[in-house]
Amino acid sequence: MPIRTFHFPVLFWRPAEEFDSVAEPPFALSRRKWETTVFDLATLASRHRLHLPYQLMDVLLSRCNLEVSVEAEDLDHAVEHLNSLFLGAYLAGASPSLAPFATSHSINEYSGINSRDSGSLRKDLPPDLQRGPLSDEIVLEAWPVQLSLHCKTLPNTLGITVNQFKLAADKANQWMALEAMQPALKVVRDSALAAPLLPSLDQSLLHLWCALEALFPKVNTEVSFRLGLYLAQLIGPAEEREAVFQCARKEYNIRSKVAHGARQGIALEDWERAWQLLLDAGNAIVDRGSLPAEDDLLRELFSSEGDQMIANKAMESTR
Repeated sequence: MPIRTFHFPVLFWRPAEEFDSVAEPPFALSRRKWETTVFDLATLASRHRLHLPYQLMDVLLSRCNLEVSVEAEDLDHAVEHLNSLFLGAYLAGASPSLAPFATSHSINEYSGINSRDSGSLRKDLPPDLQRGPLSDEIVLEAWPVQLSLHCKTLPNTLGITVNQFKLAADKANQWMALEAMQPALKVVRDSALAAPLLPSLDQSLLHLWCALEALFPKVNTEVSFRLGLYLAQLIGPAEEREAVFQCARKEYNIRSKVAHGARQGIALEDWERAWQLLLDAGNAIVDRGSLPAEDDLLRELFSSEGDQMIANKAMESTR
């Protein structure tokens, strides 16, 4: 099957430095150059193939500054790659975001298409926009992907740099390779992507803990103690393990109260601490090149060579 390029407008993120586009196959990130008018989208609805209302596209695009392109065999594979890129971006320090729909052509191509299709209106466009494709030359198709009007963003990390995107793409490619070897990691990815889209912080917190608990499926007794212990060993360095252990136990206690109805309306700070635990665990897995089993983490804990082994694996994963 031939490789195609699918384009995803990404909401909320913004360029943190000057760039037009950056490619890190199979991904690319492009700055949105033009306003897309409702008349452009109405033209797409009448002369092209849209699988969602153009009015909804208009509302969603008001929060779009960047577009991700993905090379893939089909839309399903493109969305899977995109989800891994989002996770990679979160691991690289970016705020949660979403891509509400996908298109067969870039937003920088179909912006202005209504005026370009008209000989009398085309001359009023900026010169670069006049040179874009016409409806007689392309057939644009659009599909819904993450049609959500809510996303838990972190305002201080909405800006994206070129190096950050490259790091995100590298982590995404590594994560996809790890998922192929350890399919349980898909649960972690799916939960991490779904949690920020839930309007309720309480329910979002439970999703985050679904991802954290999925890392250690054998834990069914002394849960807060064992999860704290394994997370501390997974995430460590040694001098920080006690702090990670105490944090994980405290946050798991909040999770349990929410799950059993003893607490409602958690604070944003509670959510952010659980989110950071998940990101720290994800980065540790990527650095190690695998998700270690519970018994392996215990052996590390009681081995004087544990720290050196982790360091060696981390160095190998960067070569």
